[in-house]
Amino acid sequence: MSDELNSYEQKMFRVQHDETQLVTYLKKFSKKHQASNVNKIYLVRYSSTGQIAAWFGLKAATLPYNDIGDSFLIPAIELTHFAVDERFKNPNPESSIKTGEYIFWNFILPIVQDVSNKVACKALFVFAIDTPKLVKYYKNVLKFKEITNTNEKQFFEYAAPDYDEGCRFLYYPLSV
Repeated sequence: MSDELNSYEQKMFRVQHDETQLVTYLKKFSKKHQASNVNKIYLVRYSSTGQIAAWFGLKAATLPYNDIGDSFLIPAIELTHFAVDERFKNPNPESSIKTGEYIFWNFILPIVQDVSNKVACKALFVFAIDTPKLVKYYKNVLKFKEITNTNEKQFFEYAAPDYDEGCRFLYYPLSV
């Protein structure tokens, strides 16, 4: 995200359903967090109009992990935000791939894999809004996984930030 992003562009971004906290973040905090190196924000623009079609945030993180009594931190990258403007959810009805899926496979994952090739990084993770449709999308379409081991689940849950309360922890393992 560059400094040229203006407030009008930010206000024009539209989300569906209960994703209003994403717009609030984009409008109020994204520039400040990027300037202070807390979060890296990426804007995806529609090529023919230049409108913001989607945006996402990435940051370095560590995850607590428990392995048969030994606790340690593993390096990871957090997908802090991921939103597609409702007007661009599926701009080409003839295509079987939707905008969010395209952005994940062609923008987000390549960035994360590039980082993991340069520094130690075991996983990409997200705290997804806990709605059946969104969780199913992350798991079935984007191939994120959910922790099923109860001990691991309790250990990971404490890592969720306050603003993600009620969200579901999902991760995408990166190959070594």
